[in-house]
Amino acid sequence: MNPKIKNALKITGDFLSTFITAIVVIIAILFVVIKLLGWNMFSVDSPSMSPQYPVDTLVVVQKIEPEKIQVGDVITYVLNEDGILVTHRVVDINHTDKTFITKGDANNTEDAAPVLWGNTVGKVAFGIPWLGKPMRFLTADENRPFVIGAIAILFILSLVWDIVARKNTKKKIDSEKDNSVLSSDHNVSES
Repeated sequence: MNPKIKNALKITGDFLSTFITAIVVIIAILFVVIKLLGWNMFSVDSPSMSPQYPVDTLVVVQKIEPEKIQVGDVITYVLNEDGILVTHRVVDINHTDKTFITKGDANNTEDAAPVLWGNTVGKVAFGIPWLGKPMRFLTADENRPFVIGAIAILFILSLVWDIVARKNTKKKIDSEKDNSVLSSDHNVSES
């Protein structure tokens, strides 16, 4: 194989191996930190919170006591007994009934039913555009075996690439040492 092509493949493989490993580690750390903080991640599935949180935005929701929620905060709450989650802005609070009146930023009217304080999941801490759809895919129960398998395969491929690269580097160093010893021996005998 042409040495330039071989070198380009080695550099590309090293980069991809490092990049994939780094991405897997960063995502794992992100998930762990978010869970340790007691936060949850949800995907925005409708345009009701556009433009701040457009469709496929990943929102990170922190648990908060309902009493601490203020008008203007964006909250995630359980809409009904089917467990459907909604992320909308609080536009009014009824402290007596312990309910919130919410509205999607892109909607013309307030939501039909008030939100019970007990149905509040938390307050949106921040959103990351475009990560909601991959998050839905990665966390869907039916995709879990595929995702875990893919991560394991990527990690194993990265590990194999590193082992092969080290082995080739060791062979090259050993070969250079052998050539150096041979040329030293050759020089000594001519003297």
